[in-house]
Amino acid sequence: MAAHWVITLGGAATVFVVLALFFFIFLEVYPLLQGAKVTKENTYTLQDKAISIGVDDHQEVAFAVYNNGNIEFISLSNGEVFKKYQIAGLNGSSVTHQDATNFPHKTNAQGNYITSVSQDRDRLALGTNDGRILTVSINFSESFDNEKRIILPEISEAETVIVNTEGIGLNSITSRGDESATVTAVHTEDGKLVLISSEVERTLFGEGERKEIKKDITDLVVQYSLNQITPPSQEGGGKLETGTMLVSHNPIHVTEQENKIEITSLALDLFMENLYVGTSSGELFHINVRDRSNPYLVEKVRVSDKAITALGFLLGDVSLVTGDAGGGVNVWMQVRDEMSSSGWALKKVHTLTSHNAKVIAVASSMRDKGFVTIATDGTIHLNHATSEQTLLNFETKSILTTLVFSPKANGILVTDSNNRLFQWIISNPHPETTLKTLFGPVWYEGYEKPEFIWQSTGGTDDFEPKLSLVPLIFGTIKGTVYALIIAVPIGILAALYTSQFLHNSLKIIKPVIEIMAALPSVILGFLAGLWLAPLLERIFPAIIIMPFFITLSIVIALVIWKILPVFGKGWYRYGTEALVLIPFLIGAVYVSLQLGGVFESVFLGGDYREWFSNILGLRYDQRNAVIVGIAMGFAVIPLIFTISEDAMSNVPNSLRSASLALGATPWQTAVRIVLPTASPGIFSAVMIGFGRAVGETMIVLMATGNTPIMDWNLFNGFRALSANIAVEIPEAPFGGTLYRVLFLAALLLFITTFVVNTLAEMVRQRMRLRYSKL
Repeated sequence: MAAHWVITLGGAATVFVVLALFFFIFLEVYPLLQGAKVTKENTYTLQDKAISIGVDDHQEVAFAVYNNGNIEFISLSNGEVFKKYQIAGLNGSSVTHQDATNFPHKTNAQGNYITSVSQDRDRLALGTNDGRILTVSINFSESFDNEKRIILPEISEAETVIVNTEGIGLNSITSRGDESATVTAVHTEDGKLVLISSEVERTLFGEGERKEIKKDITDLVVQYSLNQITPPSQEGGGKLETGTMLVSHNPIHVTEQENKIEITSLALDLFMENLYVGTSSGELFHINVRDRSNPYLVEKVRVSDKAITALGFLLGDVSLVTGDAGGGVNVWMQVRDEMSSSGWALKKVHTLTSHNAKVIAVASSMRDKGFVTIATDGTIHLNHATSEQTLLNFETKSILTTLVFSPKANGILVTDSNNRLFQWIISNPHPETTLKTLFGPVWYEGYEKPEFIWQSTGGTDDFEPKLSLVPLIFGTIKGTVYALIIAVPIGILAALYTSQFLHNSLKIIKPVIEIMAALPSVILGFLAGLWLAPLLERIFPAIIIMPFFITLSIVIALVIWKILPVFGKGWYRYGTEALVLIPFLIGAVYVSLQLGGVFESVFLGGDYREWFSNILGLRYDQRNAVIVGIAMGFAVIPLIFTISEDAMSNVPNSLRSASLALGATPWQTAVRIVLPTASPGIFSAVMIGFGRAVGETMIVLMATGNTPIMDWNLFNGFRALSANIAVEIPEAPFGGTLYRVLFLAALLLFITTFVVNTLAEMVRQRMRLRYSKL
């Protein structure tokens, strides 16, 4: 009775632990299935229509810029204006352009009107109606008083830049700058596209001289607009360098010989080398401005049938977001193209959910490849380029004017034509993960086509995480297959010989092999990676010819066994004759090692690695699938051998005796009676070996190059799910996307092992019923 309850409780406890483990892993994975959500919403009242807005990192202070040069700082905790600032350099002129918004013209007391401002994080470039550019920087300082955070704004103004002395207003502006250079492109009311740059050139002695260039580049747009329009993603070139978002809007007319172009958006990248000009016809002009004195048109592509009303770079400025008058939102990227004369072409790589009205602004995340778009119908979309999903979709039922995405990508602020400021605090912890990004091909930045890629970290802040589990699943399958190819035949045949033919005095080999199963896998991985891998690399030509000489030695041994009568004198005990093969096998290995160099020189051109690469197209890596197959096979063989040998030894003697009595040879009896009868046990052995190989960590970790590639090549490495967990989990931030994706990998291993073992048990039971009738 006591034993009954102990066994029952033990079984129940085992089931409980397995289920608890499953639910724990699932709870860690579950947040990946949850989308973005709004956690808080606030509405504030402004004094006028804002032309630009911004917010600090903690979403405690926002600022609004007005067309008369006033800047108000608003506490988002109570909506009160706690500081005002008047732009000193305005001198009565009003701002006339913001690089992300479309405004109707509005005159103030001085008769000036407003269109928009160019905003680059904490730097504002303001275009005025008298042809000047004002630059204002707004930063926030933090201090603490009795553990209460105090955020104070800091405003500074740069030197005013005069675009023209005729007082012609600026309709569009996009500007970028750093400590040594500033580049600005403006579109004036008289239809000119002007590039203005200011750069400090330093001598060998550290002295700097500022060089200013002002160049009319209108002809780059006008001249090429007369040519045939380039089909999307087919022609053109010019590599898109990295940078961040700058956008310009509002139709500007450029007329030449009755050909009118309406420039509707501008964007300049972070490195101040690539200027994009969008037009009302849906054409996108890419102008290289690296040489400020000699910019040139790189390519022209029609990206839409509607006017391009919004442009914005994603984090890193490799991908360019386009929004059009029809509400379309797409992501374009420079991709290598052999058909292009320059080797590069602008191609559409992602398509997002469209708005139902004209897109008027794009704001990119400073944390990931996410971005926000707003349209004239008051709709707001939170998108993520890599996953091609719209995470949030809501509307204000008012005409929106300006947009900002908080620096931590956890808040969206917009203003409308009714002088209201809306704030949404959002929770969006895992925007990169969908079924497609985890298990499907994704077109990542810098790649020529959609691919399965695992690369969780990079060397820059603008890195795009690549979290496809397919290469890891492939690596797990590859390692398991190669290990079983070695382990299954050796384990089963060794078990067959040991149980049916080996003399009882030599069956001590069984516990010796079982002891092999107790070897720590870290030891096997260490030996495989640091000893076996270099050894095989040195003698690999000998390994190629070794199967031939081993087979030849066995044939020679058999011939000698049959010819020489001394072996028929009964000097040996039955079941020990296999020992005769040992010297022949040793001789075969020795001959192979001696002739390996000759074989390499004669048949492999003197260098087998180069021959593999040039003739077979295979690259040989020192730590490859062959090494893993041998090492992991060595770990799996004891399991398959032990269970298979027990199954064969437990076949009733009556079946063997009956077979032998009917005239069958011992080999026929072993193959036709013992193997079928013991097949349920053998199948269980193989499945247990499969589970061991699937879950193996240290051997795969230490004996491969841990490269997550998808290739069945024997001579390159791979990365398995289990090894990836061991490598990545120490560096994964707790609760982050990588952390939870690693738990998803663990869940896949758990489910795979559970399903395979369940199916294996079902098959084993059916085979047992079938062969129990023998």
